[in-house]
Amino acid sequence: MKKILRLVLLIALCSCGGKKDSTNVEKILENVCTLELSFGDKDLPDEFLLAQPRQFKVNDAGDVYVFDEYKIKVFDKNGKPKVIFGGRGQGPGEFESMGSRLFISPEGWLSVFGMSSMSSWSVFSPSNKFISKNVFSSSVVFNTLKSDYKISISTGVAEQNIYVLNDKEFIVKGTTATYDNFNEAGEYYDYIIYINRDKISAIAKYRNVDTFIYKIGSGYYVSGTVLGSLSIEILPGSKIIYTHTYHDVKYINDTAYLTFHVFSLADNIKKDFVFPYKPVVIADSTLKKYEPSYQEKMRNERPRKSEIPQYVINDAQKKIDAKVYDFLKQMKYHNLFAYMQSDGVYLFLMLSGPSTKTIKVINSETGKEVSNFIYPESLYMYQYKNGYGYKLYTPKDGYPVVEKYRINPAVYGK
Repeated sequence: MKKILRLVLLIALCSCGGKKDSTNVEKILENVCTLELSFGDKDLPDEFLLAQPRQFKVNDAGDVYVFDEYKIKVFDKNGKPKVIFGGRGQGPGEFESMGSRLFISPEGWLSVFGMSSMSSWSVFSPSNKFISKNVFSSSVVFNTLKSDYKISISTGVAEQNIYVLNDKEFIVKGTTATYDNFNEAGEYYDYIIYINRDKISAIAKYRNVDTFIYKIGSGYYVSGTVLGSLSIEILPGSKIIYTHTYHDVKYINDTAYLTFHVFSLADNIKKDFVFPYKPVVIADSTLKKYEPSYQEKMRNERPRKSEIPQYVINDAQKKIDAKVYDFLKQMKYHNLFAYMQSDGVYLFLMLSGPSTKTIKVINSETGKEVSNFIYPESLYMYQYKNGYGYKLYTPKDGYPVVEKYRINPAVYGK
């Protein structure tokens, strides 16, 4: 098996703090999360107690689906047990990987992505009935994506790449920057693909200009995105919203304009809205940390786990360091956001900082910013749904729980 070495460039390409980025909202809200419910560690039948929960998702009814002990444990909006299904195995409705991931569509269809030697995804109806189990390597659709579009799905992050809408429709966010398509001088592209049964159509295509793949011995070295990234969220009403924080932004004088695209799957109509904001200049101190000489110094000081000789790593890494540094100098400004989530029609654009999280909230129907809010890093929410925030939490001397926080309605402009 080839040894694959990934480089993840953790670059803080967004701003935060007490100053406002936009003229739409006057006040930055604080202390917007109030703990309303905690469950999973007591007052439940033994089979519903949480042991090693890996992930959870919440549907529109407020039911919480927790992947734990190779099973899906379902709780209602009040934390009361409802049903358990699944189990360890490779049969229908079973899961072979503790690293399985979940996605629930707005219509309530559950998909479970497994990460094992036979990476697969299973689909369950809104009534939790098992529908199908599909193996990536033998899927006609994914083999077509690989042959016709040069897209190979990374099953390790499949929950971020594949959005199963129902038993016949799903969305794929994929890239041609894969090991299978290794070419030091190649052109790579990011796609959003819509699949309806066996019909495949490309909704969006962006040139991936800042990811590089280098061969190192029998493996590969892959750079991360620097200039910006493609983000997508699924909206109610068979719609998706997407934007690219590099390709979809324009700068005019001291204002940036980021275009969001809302695409209706029902009638193939795309509507755009433009969001203005005040961009933040990348500081010289940030640039200095990405100078090739500084990066090499830091790399040599870190403990090494790879068996590949350091000089081989350095040869490829120096090329990446130089390109990353050149890109950052050309960028001038930070991207608006690093990560996007949605709660219905509301978009949560997450800006990162040293000790807090700052979030802009936009109404995707009006294209207007409705609020900004800040909360401590310890209250980072895994999901927003129906005005609530959810997270997994394991106390130092306790058992895992799901925490449900009520979000101040002012966050939604109410």
